[in-house]
Order: sequence, then C-alpha cells, then structure tokens
Amino acid sequence: MRAVPFLKCLTLAFFSLYASGIERCSSQVFFREHWAEFDGRVNNNTNPGERLRVNDASVSLHETFGKRPEARANGLQLIQIPEDLFGIESAGLYLEMWGGHPETENKRFILNGKETYRIPEDGVSDGHCAYSYPLIPIKVEQLVTGLNAFQFACDRGKSFWGHFIIDNMAVRCVLKDDHPDLQASGLSGFSAQVQVDGGRVLADNATISLLYPERFQTNIVSVEYFGRYSGFDDNGNGLENDWHGYTHNRNLTRTIGMSDEPPFKVVWDTWMVPDQGSAMGIRAVVRFANGIRYETPALDGLRFPGPRNRVIIFRCTEMPKPFWSRDKNEKKAVLLLPDDISGVVSARLMVRIWDGGEGEVREPFKVNGHAYAITSGKAVHDLVFTDVEVRREHLNPGENTVILYSDTEHHGIEMLPPGPCLILRFR
Repeated sequence: MRAVPFLKCLTLAFFSLYASGIERCSSQVFFREHWAEFDGRVNNNTNPGERLRVNDASVSLHETFGKRPEARANGLQLIQIPEDLFGIESAGLYLEMWGGHPETENKRFILNGKETYRIPEDGVSDGHCAYSYPLIPIKVEQLVTGLNAFQFACDRGKSFWGHFIIDNMAVRCVLKDDHPDLQASGLSGFSAQVQVDGGRVLADNATISLLYPERFQTNIVSVEYFGRYSGFDDNGNGLENDWHGYTHNRNLTRTIGMSDEPPFKVVWDTWMVPDQGSAMGIRAVVRFANGIRYETPALDGLRFPGPRNRVIIFRCTEMPKPFWSRDKNEKKAVLLLPDDISGVVSARLMVRIWDGGEGEVREPFKVNGHAYAITSGKAVHDLVFTDVEVRREHLNPGENTVILYSDTEHHGIEMLPPGPCLILRFR
C-alpha cells in the first residue's frame, strides 16, 4: 500500500467540507459522507430530534442553569459508518457548529475513547459570537466499522456557562484508488476537470462547465462548482482568500452554482467579487448515483480582465465584542468608506447572524438610520446569511454607523465575524 503522509493530505481541510477539501496525494479524490442522525435512534436520547448540545463539566450543579433541560445534554453523538476501513485513505469530521456562549473555551471531542481532538478556534474564546464549519482530520485507525462515538466537551473559561451547539455533523471518508466500490462501479476510470469559457479570463458572467468521459454521463446526479477568491468570509473561518461555500442543514450554499443536467454548465456572476491581489481558482464536486463523490483538481490562474471597474470590500473599523444585542442592549459599529463615493454604481451589504430573535423591535438593524432586514423574523435560532443591495443615498462618505437592537429577554441577535461588510463597485 502506498504510504501517504496524513497531515499533508489534510492540509487545507479545516473549514469547509467541500470548498477546502481533503487534499490527497493523488490525481483522483473519491469520497463518501456519513451524517449523524439526531433522532434518538442512534444517539444518546438526551435531546431526541434536536441539535447536539455540549456543556462544560460542572453545569449540572450550576445554581442558575443546572435545572434547565439543556444542562442534561451529555455531549455524546453516535455516527454509523458502514465502511471497510481498509479501503479508506483519510477521514475528517465535519461540523455545522454554533460556537457557543462568548468566552467558552477549549472545545474538543474524544473519538471512540481513543484520542482527544481540538476543535479549531472560531473567535468564541476571545469573546466573539461565531458560527463555523470546521473539517477536523481524524485518524482512520481510530474509527470502527459500525457505530462510532464522538464525546464532545468544553470548558467554561470566563463565560457564564460553557456551552456550544452542533446542528449537523458528518464523517467524510476518502476512498483509496483500489477501493472495491470504485472497481465494481467502473468509477476507478473516471476523471474530470473544470473549464471556463474564455480560458482563464473571467467575464462578469462567466460560463463554467465540466470536461468528463461521456460514458459516465448517466451516472452523474449533479455537479457543484466552488470558487477560490478573496471576498466576504462567508463560512466564518477567519479567511477571506479562501474556497467559498459551506452546508446549511446539509445543503450546499454560497457556492458558484450547481447543475443537475448535462452538460452541467453554470454561470458565475462575478460583478461584485472584489478586486483580487492573486489569481483565483475553481474546482467541482461530482455526485454519482451510488452516493460516491469526486472532487476535481483546481483550475488555477484565473483572473479578471483589465481594465475592470473597481470592486472593494469595506469592513468595520470599530465593532463591539461580543456584537450581541438582547434585552434592549443596543450595539453600534462603524464602517469607514472613502471620502468620495460619487462613483459608486452598486453597493451590497453582507451580514452573518445567529438569529435568536428581535422581540417586538420592528427595525432591528440599521445603516445610518435606514433599516435593512437581516433576521428571519421568526427567531429561528439558526444562522441567517444576508446579501442585499444597499441604496446609494443611504451611504455617507467617511464614517457610516451600524446599529443592532433587540428587546427579547433571551438570546437576541448575534452578529457573527467578520461583522457587517459593504462591497462597493465603482465606475
């Protein structure tokens, strides 16, 4: 068997199940995913039918929170993995994760009682609110064929209650080149690559497609395309120049696009993608009818034509920590724009929040006193992503004030990193 350095093959695999990918020392990457079911049948029955809650070690006797039903969650989740482990080259645990109460520390899990794995920092230990999508390398030899136990834990740190939530989780298994399922299905002979009309120069609406052997066409269910570029940090991993896209309730979002019909073409609208200091890339994930997926090599060296109208992203220069409004506690932030914004032809607001509700407040979020809808209006207790056009007359040269306000007694609205951002396109 070929020796494959484990860490090298997982170098970029920390914050998106698809977009970052598990880097593998091979020209072909086939993988399968095994998702947890939070329904009590293969779980610990502490929160049947709900998300997985994780508490610090002493909350059970906390005089304020110990009687709450959330405090009874034991942080244990079982995942069924029906794989022959001898056919698996590498693996990772993927999480859709609310980062927890600000200043919760040392989020971690133990795999099958064998080894403790750290969950990457998302800003919560430093006092921020967060939602992220880490993909954590795990050792194949510590898995078992069948039920696998993931025991999660955290420390209280300086928080009032050490607590975080996992909405979904999956184990991703990369298959070896000689895996029997690849041989039996004929996929061992499959390869594909991304192509862009116009070569490596991206138009405002770039057409992207897949080159693949035509004999496999009936086996392909869909093709999803991912872009690597400098832009809004949509998956909350602290990186702007990154592969973009993540899952929400197991469904992919914020990708370039998906096609489920041959010839699997999509159009990438790059109109508001910021100016790039480095070349961009595209890769695709091909989903087959038998549940196996294939990740293409990246098509690198993509660029915008020159000249191109300038597109710039502006971030908050001042932002509270945590940026969390509840119980009539108003929070403010400042965005600095150029002194001359007369040349702006388009402006977009991008915001990530965890929506615990605005209570009776009708306009919970404002830019320079002008309301923009960024919540669900239903207190969904989930991530809400907003990408909306901003009226040019609502922006000021220089300082722009953002206000967040909720009067609900519990939870409220959590502004997630990187905070509200404005993307402007100039003439």
